[in-house]
Amino acid sequence: MTPLRRAAPLAALAPARLAAPARLAARACLAALARLTALALACLAVLALAGCASRAAPPRPPLAVRPVAWPAPGELGPVRAVADDGDRVVLFHDGAAAVFVNGALARVERAPHRWVSAAVVPAPDGYGTWIVGADAEGRLLRLPSRGSFEPVADHYGLERAAVRAAAGLGLGLGGGAAFALDGEIAVADGERVTRYATGPLAAFAAGGGRVAFALGGDEVLALDVTPRALRSYPLEADGPAPLLAVTGAGALLAATPAALYAEDGAGVLRLRLRASAALHGLAVSGERVWFADGGELGVLDASGARATRGARLPEAGRLIGSPSGDVWLLAAGALRRFAADDAGAGPAWDDIAPVFDRACARCHRPRGEGGVDLSTRAAWASLREAIARRVVEERTMPPPGHALSEADRARIRGFVERLAPPARPSARP
Repeated sequence: MTPLRRAAPLAALAPARLAAPARLAARACLAALARLTALALACLAVLALAGCASRAAPPRPPLAVRPVAWPAPGELGPVRAVADDGDRVVLFHDGAAAVFVNGALARVERAPHRWVSAAVVPAPDGYGTWIVGADAEGRLLRLPSRGSFEPVADHYGLERAAVRAAAGLGLGLGGGAAFALDGEIAVADGERVTRYATGPLAAFAAGGGRVAFALGGDEVLALDVTPRALRSYPLEADGPAPLLAVTGAGALLAATPAALYAEDGAGVLRLRLRASAALHGLAVSGERVWFADGGELGVLDASGARATRGARLPEAGRLIGSPSGDVWLLAAGALRRFAADDAGAGPAWDDIAPVFDRACARCHRPRGEGGVDLSTRAAWASLREAIARRVVEERTMPPPGHALSEADRARIRGFVERLAPPARPSARP
């Protein structure tokens, strides 16, 4: 595979602006600054008319969540990182990785690495996605569908760099990926690799064509990849670096221990929630935004924030997103998965139970021969994309000998479509 071309010269990033030697880049920065100034004045006018700056949304009913059963991979030690692309989930343990396909344990790959992060990123040639992990030595390794780990930093033009984290950019066909290095950010947009000098990174996230990062606790910066425009967002924080996330639409989310902020359609980072205890988790899961506040889980949408009451979850865990809309909670090496149980917000299990009993139950009950338990609504919700693809589109399931009529397939299609989570909280213009 041909590596991507490295951009030259390397551009440098300063906290308040993009610096580049070319006059064209300088003019672009000045134009971006003018647009930001106009936007800021417009936002001030809107706030003046509203009569207030930022207010948290009014209280809403508590959130109900349910644990999603997940098979144990055996005695592999603590989980260090998780990569979830919807069909495949890889749990990274020190010295090993457990690979799950459509919810069933497929294999365990042994590897002498101490993992610090993992991600699903577009392949450098734009065809498909790769599951990658970064180890404590800064090596970036890919785990193929078959075979052992292989180093892939050179495919992204990062041959001699220490990679600490990776994330997909969500740029559509061809994808693109961003990487957190030691004092730098690297952006591979499918055509070239550009590295930006930032200084030591305290937080990093990417998505929706943007890279968000923080160097401390009082400011967040977001790089719009295509126009190479940098935007700064001040935060009311004196403590640790914020938690960062970016939605598929490119909206920035930031959480300090005291508050959760989300970017609105005008590009303003607004207060959405004051913490009840301390915010320690933030993740985008498909169309859903999750947060962890003390021992509670919560979701944020366009209507505001809701949180559980009395969940008593670990208060030092971190959240990891899933394309299904579920969320992973990783605390002290122990991993759990949760789904939002929105009463009245989706189809009841009774809507699909007759089809399941007739065509699926033989293999997909608990401990069934299929290896994947689909006997609950939560299980269907967590695997809805795989079910829709294999049953409705590819028609590879159920196997021969299990009758499934066209009416049944239409019923399954309608059921999984109605299981989709609500729309993301905000979208940038």
